[in-house]
Amino acid sequence: MLSGPPWRPFLIIALLLLAAPPLRYAARHSESLCLFPERWQGSWFQSGVRQTISIRLNRFSTKGRCIASKDDDKFLIMKESGNCYRCLSIHQVHDNVLQYKETYCSNVDTLDLCSQITGDALLYSMFRLDAIPLPCPFSGYHTFFYNRGQGDCNTLASTMEPCTQDSRLLLRYQACPDVSGSESTVEELQCLATWKEGSSRYLVGKIEHGHATSNEDKYRCFVYDRSPATSVGGGTNGREDDGIAYRVAQSGDATCNGLFSPTEGSRTMTLYRAASPSRCKFPSWMSTHGHWHTLDYRRTYSLRHRNTTLRIADSEGREETRVQCSEVRGPLAGASSNGENVQIIGHFTIGCQSGYVCMVFYKRDQHVIEVQSGALTRRFEEACSKSNFDKNRAPYVTLVTSHPDQKKCPHTGRFTVSGLFKRRREERAAPQTETSNSGAQGDTTDAEEGLRMIEGCPLDLVSLLVGCDAGDTMEFRSHCGNTVTSIVSAYTCHAGWSENGTHYLITTPLSRSSLGAKRYCFIYTSSMTISGEPSVPGAGTMLAGATVRFSTSSDTCSRSLMPGTTGVLAFNITNKGTCTEISNNSPPLINYNSPLFLTVTVILFFAQFR
Repeated sequence: MLSGPPWRPFLIIALLLLAAPPLRYAARHSESLCLFPERWQGSWFQSGVRQTISIRLNRFSTKGRCIASKDDDKFLIMKESGNCYRCLSIHQVHDNVLQYKETYCSNVDTLDLCSQITGDALLYSMFRLDAIPLPCPFSGYHTFFYNRGQGDCNTLASTMEPCTQDSRLLLRYQACPDVSGSESTVEELQCLATWKEGSSRYLVGKIEHGHATSNEDKYRCFVYDRSPATSVGGGTNGREDDGIAYRVAQSGDATCNGLFSPTEGSRTMTLYRAASPSRCKFPSWMSTHGHWHTLDYRRTYSLRHRNTTLRIADSEGREETRVQCSEVRGPLAGASSNGENVQIIGHFTIGCQSGYVCMVFYKRDQHVIEVQSGALTRRFEEACSKSNFDKNRAPYVTLVTSHPDQKKCPHTGRFTVSGLFKRRREERAAPQTETSNSGAQGDTTDAEEGLRMIEGCPLDLVSLLVGCDAGDTMEFRSHCGNTVTSIVSAYTCHAGWSENGTHYLITTPLSRSSLGAKRYCFIYTSSMTISGEPSVPGAGTMLAGATVRFSTSSDTCSRSLMPGTTGVLAFNITNKGTCTEISNNSPPLINYNSPLFLTVTVILFFAQFR
């Protein structure tokens, strides 16, 4: 039993109350513990708010700073100036979307203020400005009808097409003459967020079109669902989601307000799965190897979807162009090719632009193909017309596999080299313009001087040995009296072919820097062989004294080069005999991996680009 006067317990309670800090101080004291979640940090856009909203630590730039929180979704915010407190109830529906409700400004400085948020309070949506796009929920090709409140525009079907990035879609709206408010326009949709609430699915995206100049014009919210329907494209094409229609409603501004069902919105749409433009396959000899590369490896061509789609990507693997086979027209009439060729009309997609292109594929070897492409057009029937495709003018793209076969080099024997870099020296001797870089000019002179004086030998004392040490190897060597013979550059031979009297040979440099080309195309014209027949790749020894004019290219086997005159490297070679006529007293060769060989190869490489 407690002793003391009966009023003592009341005195203790009073003293405790006096010692406790006031509620306002308690709220401010908890400010250091009130931080917005790290995943909310960043810059946001909200419709109707002019400046960018920034959330950093405990600060909400347009509202104030957080001084108390509870349940991870309710935050007491104090305005920086003035006696104003608000409670914000914030929910993150997606990494890129925050939604919140709030109270009016009040002098109540406790979390009890949050009880004033009612269920019918206005819902605000904020969209992350640096959002990472995500795949759109509508994949493939669709046709659709739309309604902007003035009736269904279904006289002509509008279309939705995929872009090369799966986070983008292209919508082509058709105008209906009998529907007010319908118009012919093109919009590009970038998908940023998706989430589900109950039975409804939501999408937030940015729309790009000619009249969209601000975020208020670009951000839009969508609600959608799926329901069984008959494909407008006709048939099912064996696809799992054929016969599925999407009902979609779009907001009229940069909010998600008023979107309660897919049938109510500023604009409603019904999407139907459409037939894919892929109706054929690329040549079977292309699918033998899954990946093809340009000579410089800056582009990769890959076949997908059971040989119906050609994907063209850059060196980082980013898709740049997608071509779907639409029609095979067979061999190209009058095409000059030692192997097979086939003409195809393809449906291309570059970014969000699409249409048709005429392409011809040539099989040069099991590991080498070439491609010609015409002009791009929106109409299928115009793709291979003379105005869009001219086989005599369309450039060639040479493609090789990652590991082409090594083959015997053409024209085995010993050759002297002349005219090497002659064009470069003439260009350097020409008068310099006022915009010439004097520093670069000095570097060029030093590089060429070093090349010219390899081991003290003039550059003119350079020879070419083809198939002497190995049947599949070409070696450039420098000679200087009785000094050691050094290998300046060496190449392994792969496939070769002839076209209109010009020969093409794919090679790989045996030692190259990380900056060097992966493959080279040697383009040459030659005189008669011993048999009196025109020289072709793989032909035998040439007549003594016969001359071959060479040019090289590091990106493709260009038809515009003049052998011996233009190209990355241009030179002439003259036959001086067979490999067996090399003197037995020839000094030993330097190993490909020796420091001297690597140094000389680097000098040769940089000299090619002057």
